Amino acid sequence: MTARLTVLGGYLGAGKTTLLNGLLAAAGGVRIAVVVNDFGAVNIDRRLITSATEDTVELSNGCICCSLQDDTSAVMTRLAGRGDLDHVVVETSGVGDPAALRTWGNYPGFAPGSTVVCADSTAVDRLLRDEFVGDTVARQLTRADIVVLSKADLAGRAQLTDARRRCREHAADARVLESTGGDVHLKDLLRSAAPADPAAGEPDPHRSVHRSASVTGPGPVDRDALLAALQELPESVVRLKGVVRCADSPRARTVVQYSGGRLSVTTDGDWQDADTSGLVVIVAGDETADAELRSVSDRLAEVLVL
Repeated sequence: MTARLTVLGGYLGAGKTTLLNGLLAAAGGVRIAVVVNDFGAVNIDRRLITSATEDTVELSNGCICCSLQDDTSAVMTRLAGRGDLDHVVVETSGVGDPAALRTWGNYPGFAPGSTVVCADSTAVDRLLRDEFVGDTVARQLTRADIVVLSKADLAGRAQLTDARRRCREHAADARVLESTGGDVHLKDLLRSAAPADPAAGEPDPHRSVHRSASVTGPGPVDRDALLAALQELPESVVRLKGVVRCADSPRARTVVQYSGGRLSVTTDGDWQDADTSGLVVIVAGDETADAELRSVSDRLAEVLVL
């Protein structure tokens, strides 16, 4: 069996993981492998898990979830050789070029599928106008066969219309879909496409404007101190995510997500003995962003070691 390869791209916080969660939950007998960068971000129903290793989780509905880790070639070659998959969906990093993975569609065991790019309908116009990240977002959109306008429920009709227009400026031939909570139908995403252009995967000549830092701590964390620190994030912070153990709910995994200027603090399951409180911060900008990244990291480190 040849697996059709779909590449999923989009800027930080655009809704890629939410879309992947939706695909896994609604597979309906279609055998799908999703390949992710952040393995822990995918919210897999534990009742569906039949086996798990360090980098692969197999589900009772025939789907699997794999982590790219550091060796893309090894993971993709292993999936191409399985022979029991209908589709493979590969997530690129939030600042990556989808074309770099699209060329795998010509590898034996795969057939080329669509390149799907998520765009936050509430933020894409602002991001495209940003002097530091605009080129990255525009380049991702130009690769798209399908653009998924995520968070459609959070955008007003005028904002959604404008987001669609802005995406069309960079992906004139792409099909544009709207999504709320990753509710895009499988058949609309897992489509065939023209063979990949090998030249499209050449390294980006532009200097990266993104820097990141990870902060960990033993916890438990004071929730009020954490929220106070998160309310003071500078504009250069484009993404922040992680899991912490809060002192007022020590048995729960508190999930922190920040993107597009919006902060979300929710709970997701029970805290495990092997879990560690940790946050990843990503900034974009010129040299001043480096100082702001250090300042934010130091402030969060103080909170996580309280």
